[in-house]
Amino acid sequence: MWKCGIVVDVMKLQLFLLCLIPGILLAEDLKALKPEVGPPVIQELMGGCCLRCAFPWTVEIPGQKGKKAVDYATNDSSADTAWVDENPNGSVGSKLIFRFPQKLPAELQETPFYGIDFASGFLKSEELWKQYARIKRARISYNGKPLYDLVFKDTRRWQKFSFDDILVKAGDQMTMEILEIYPGTQHQKNVAVTEIVLQGAH
Repeated sequence: MWKCGIVVDVMKLQLFLLCLIPGILLAEDLKALKPEVGPPVIQELMGGCCLRCAFPWTVEIPGQKGKKAVDYATNDSSADTAWVDENPNGSVGSKLIFRFPQKLPAELQETPFYGIDFASGFLKSEELWKQYARIKRARISYNGKPLYDLVFKDTRRWQKFSFDDILVKAGDQMTMEILEIYPGTQHQKNVAVTEIVLQGAH
């Protein structure tokens, strides 16, 4: 009788592992996107056309004990401000959640979103950029579905990532999870980000 129990337990374990495999394969099979490196990040080049021409977005930073804070520094068209991740455990695993408006007029439903321009590090000065860690690799998920891994250069210049059109609907959200970092000289495990610009609408 005990042999039958062992067989049943083994079968349950096998079924459990089979359920996990699709998720594992999905994460491993994500397309890795490399950036087009552009001009230096300077105040004179901040702003311009982007997805904001159609509607705004907010960036939430999930914190400790389930708390969330809205970050404005990554979306303020300033080369002198930056979001600094203060997670005491370091930035690997930290997430930024981009939330689109809960309501959109009919003509803005399914607005195309097709790229991200990224200013990595604390770019107010070269010394600050060296002191804080920078993102090396991050995973993009849209409405909970993993889509791409972004592979960053360690540069003070703009990094432009392009991908197939995502048609944004009211209430949609995108999550960026930090997977790897370039360590800083002083804040080795905590990243800074000067600006994140979502491209689309045009």
